[in-house]
Amino acid sequence: MNEEKKSEKFHISLRSFVAVTMIFLLVISLAAVSSIVLFFSYRSTDQNVIFMNENIAGRIADRMLDENYDKAHFDAYVEEASIGQEGRILAIGRDYSIIADSESLAENRNDYLYIVSRDVIDVMTGKKASIKTVKNGDSTVIIPVKDDKGVIRGAVLSVASTARVNAIHEQILHVNVVALFIVLLLGVLYALFVSRVAVRELNSVNEQIGNIAEGNFDTEIEVRGFQEVRYLADNYNNVLGKLDSIDDARQEFVSNVSHELKTPMTSMKVLAESLVQNENASADDYREFMGDIIDEVDRETKLINDLLTLVKTDKRNSELNLEEHSIGELIEIIIKRVSPIAEARGIEIQYNAYKDVIAEVDEVKLLLVISNIITNAIKYNVDNGWVRITLNADAKFFYIKVADSGIGIPDDAKDKVFDRFYRVDKARSRSTGGTGLGLAIARNIIFSHGGTIKLYSEFGNGTTFTIKFPISQKYRVSDQKTGESNEKE
Repeated sequence: MNEEKKSEKFHISLRSFVAVTMIFLLVISLAAVSSIVLFFSYRSTDQNVIFMNENIAGRIADRMLDENYDKAHFDAYVEEASIGQEGRILAIGRDYSIIADSESLAENRNDYLYIVSRDVIDVMTGKKASIKTVKNGDSTVIIPVKDDKGVIRGAVLSVASTARVNAIHEQILHVNVVALFIVLLLGVLYALFVSRVAVRELNSVNEQIGNIAEGNFDTEIEVRGFQEVRYLADNYNNVLGKLDSIDDARQEFVSNVSHELKTPMTSMKVLAESLVQNENASADDYREFMGDIIDEVDRETKLINDLLTLVKTDKRNSELNLEEHSIGELIEIIIKRVSPIAEARGIEIQYNAYKDVIAEVDEVKLLLVISNIITNAIKYNVDNGWVRITLNADAKFFYIKVADSGIGIPDDAKDKVFDRFYRVDKARSRSTGGTGLGLAIARNIIFSHGGTIKLYSEFGNGTTFTIKFPISQKYRVSDQKTGESNEKE
């Protein structure tokens, strides 16, 4: 009960699942793309600020090395450059004295002193080639001033504000948020549309299935929409067709069983009534009529036994008593049993075993298969004809082939010979004592062993049955549908 409640609790429609999944993937994708774009945007902007700052510092360093160096012009350039980047620029001499400070110049002060810091010392001594950082809203660049011989003559410390860059970043962020909201809104609407379209035809199929469930099996599902829905509709229509065929077969089977069981009973009733109504019947008449009644009882008994055997050998219910047996010896046992019947009609039985086969089979049931096939080859043969039986094998399977020179099977009957109660020649079947269940029983036994059976026949030119059995159950034919289709080739 708890499992059922749990299952109902987490029940969700396919449409909701598709919509939620698409929205989730959309949000994750947009978040990932936005993060990547912002990351590279910030990184690229910071690099651009450092590059511009470094470029200004480099130009100041070049002016410090100019032989025509003019202090007034130099101070004006430093002040103008610092204003342009909203920061501070210091020109530092070889003795760490501050040659020019944009902050003092802007306030008309003349308090140039010395600067001693770890970063400046590292650059002036050549320990570091340069220093470039972005921290606390400022971009700081410290570069050495070198002459043509590579001797360090001083340094330039340039600090540029990143306020404008931050403002650009904020604008980018705002635009990105708006764009994300618009894309997300469109994505949600599209996800809802796709989820609706995706399940619309499926809901239509379910609605039609619901109508069919009311009992109208004659209505097929309309095949339309997406490929998967078409495939579902086709498969369901195929299932309906098979169910219809099974229902027809069931009704036909019930009808056949009723007819087959009724016929002997009717015959016995007629014979008994004839005796009762014939007051002058002699002892010989009674003896003759009772003999006929006994024949009908035997016929009824054989039919009932075959029906019981058919049920027991049904592939879904059959239990196999598997043991290793010599297949050749089993075939020889059957040949000895049927030889008198064959000899009475001048039919020659030829048997060739190409290999000595030891296989894992149910002895009783395999004997029943071989007996049915060989007996049919004799019953439906011509007088003075022949029956050829061969046994062969490979690494996984053994093969029994039974060919005869008999009357053959018409093309329109090949698909029906394995059906229950089907007889190609009904008159001859009754005269030979057949019930029309032998091949159905044989097929069930073959399938229960994991084998297949094939039929080759040409009307008037004999019939050949080829039976394929696994030597061991680990070599079973897994696809019984293949066996069913091959049996009628």
